[in-house]
Amino acid sequence: MCLMLERSRVSLKKAKDALETFEICNGEAWLDSACFDTYQAMEFLLKGILLGYGVKFESTHNIDYLITLLDDKTTFTFTKHDDLMLLATTITSWEEGSRYGKGIKTSVNTVRRIHNIYNNILETFIKIQETNQLTIANEIDDTQKPLD
Repeated sequence: MCLMLERSRVSLKKAKDALETFEICNGEAWLDSACFDTYQAMEFLLKGILLGYGVKFESTHNIDYLITLLDDKTTFTFTKHDDLMLLATTITSWEEGSRYGKGIKTSVNTVRRIHNIYNNILETFIKIQETNQLTIANEIDDTQKPLD
């Protein structure tokens, strides 16, 4: 598995841990962390899939843009596509809101919903790799840089 996909898995683990801590102690910083790491996991996942298909992309933190590239430049499809499209702007806003803003206002259910979408996308991509429908993904040069 390429480095970008491994980064996405690490980010999702951090997000789940932060969400669990938030539910125990109700500290808003934990929810901010869960949202940022969820955003990061989704960004890395989408970029990893794009790299797997050999698609170059501009340096970005925009989930809408990455989904559009996935739709326009690959044959990759997943069942939660419409859900992700509805939440893409929200997810993207978490990158800035959790790091530079006054925090994030969202529900635990929304974060979990995005985790569910993430899992759907990752499972779909892994199945494609396992059935050899996408062999290039195992040969990705992790040093490949996105377009500027």
